[in-house]
Amino acid sequence: MIDLRSDWVTQPTERMWEAMRAAEPGTLPRLEAKAAELLGKEAAVWTPTCSAANLAALLTLARPGDRVALQPDAHILTTEGMGIAHVAQLSPVGLEEAEGAALVCLENTHTRSGGTLSSVEESERIAALAPRAHLDGARLPNAAAALGASLAELAAPADTVALSLNKGLGAPFGAVLAGAAPVIEEARVHLRRIGAASVHQAHIAAAAGLVALGQLGQVADDNRRAHELAERLARIDGLTVSEPATNLVLFSLADIDAPTVLDRLARAGVLGFLVDERRARFVTHHAIDDEAVERAAAAVATVRTPA
Repeated sequence: MIDLRSDWVTQPTERMWEAMRAAEPGTLPRLEAKAAELLGKEAAVWTPTCSAANLAALLTLARPGDRVALQPDAHILTTEGMGIAHVAQLSPVGLEEAEGAALVCLENTHTRSGGTLSSVEESERIAALAPRAHLDGARLPNAAAALGASLAELAAPADTVALSLNKGLGAPFGAVLAGAAPVIEEARVHLRRIGAASVHQAHIAAAAGLVALGQLGQVADDNRRAHELAERLARIDGLTVSEPATNLVLFSLADIDAPTVLDRLARAGVLGFLVDERRARFVTHHAIDDEAVERAAAAVATVRTPA
């Protein structure tokens, strides 16, 4: 089975398994220090999920009743249970209504838009819309690879940045939130309050995270394979495919709805993700090699004939 649903479906690499078996309690602070260094911030805290990291940032950088400006299809709004409103008690508004907002949230890469990018200059422009800024950088390494920038350069415009260790980087789970030392200390308090701190045996997951941070360059291959997959899909009659900015590829067939396309692909041994009734999505990751790209494209080419 070729699983292209997302980059969170991967299994840890052998190096990660070895690191997890050898992990000791001191691994967690080592991971946090390494993440802070790479992201150009004073400190970082490990969290079990990137959603928890985002929520901790919201609770730390804003106060109940504050307005928070972000894109209407931001991951924080669409996929995180509206913790921004129900837990942090903040009022989300669009970027066009950012005047008077206490906080602005960026997302790089932007999931709902197909893994699109924000340059350093664009991030600086958006961050300047409010006194404080948070960056949901779940797939920031993919953005860095595509833009030829460092993680620190892309994170610089924001007061805090969340980075997933799982998605493009392949760790089994976990994320980090980085920022100024006093901000991260307050974030640790909020993480305890929402049940996302004091995770027993967290050093085991942190060991895999350290391996992930040591091989950031691998995401460049994921981005490359997404472009190659898109090129192959573009040769199929009747198929419309996005030009991927990073490792997400959106596509649709003019005469077949997306649920039907995905059902037929699954029977052919290829898994994709439903975006909406017309569009499906493929995501490349470290478990997808060049042969898998070829096989996936070949399966899409035959989708008009039910398996």
